[in-house]
Amino acid sequence: MPAIIHITHSISMLMKPTLLFCSALLLLASCSSPKTTAQFYQAHKKRPGVTNFQLPGWAVWLTGGIVYNSTKNEETKAALRIARKVGKLRLMASEGARPIPTEQINQFMGNIKQNGYEDLLQVKDGSSTVNILARDRRNKIRNLLLLVSDEDGFVFIDLKSRIKYDEISDLINFFLNRDKAEEQEETPADEPPADNRPRA
Repeated sequence: MPAIIHITHSISMLMKPTLLFCSALLLLASCSSPKTTAQFYQAHKKRPGVTNFQLPGWAVWLTGGIVYNSTKNEETKAALRIARKVGKLRLMASEGARPIPTEQINQFMGNIKQNGYEDLLQVKDGSSTVNILARDRRNKIRNLLLLVSDEDGFVFIDLKSRIKYDEISDLINFFLNRDKAEEQEETPADEPPADNRPRA
């Protein structure tokens, strides 16, 4: 009987440090900066002043298909061909205040760059910053992230996609060629030179 009591006492002595260690790990995990766009969205979507919205991939695909089949505008169709390759969409936005401190945003950016995201575009103008980042695989953009941050607000758009770089290039060329064609139509054709030869 004393042996059983001794073993039970030893187990309870081991449980206390184990529980303390597990609690400390959970606390550290909850305090650490988000390492994925999904974690960032979950961590900040309920903040005061933040509007959040999520759209599943099938809804984006279905809506894009309906609009594509009902329009005759070639520009809209060209853009929708790309839009239909967008999957799940997450959006967070705030107006009138910056609810997420700049340090947290910078830490998050560093984390996702370690997870394979690369800068496509970065623009700084005074206190405003625009970042577009992408993560690709097999020449397709799989994840696209847009972050806009300034003193008056914040925008976060996270997209899953299957867009090829060639398709983006084709879309840009489509609009460039269209603009060039419109400019040529607006420029009046040169009139043929007048015939100044003396008549016989």
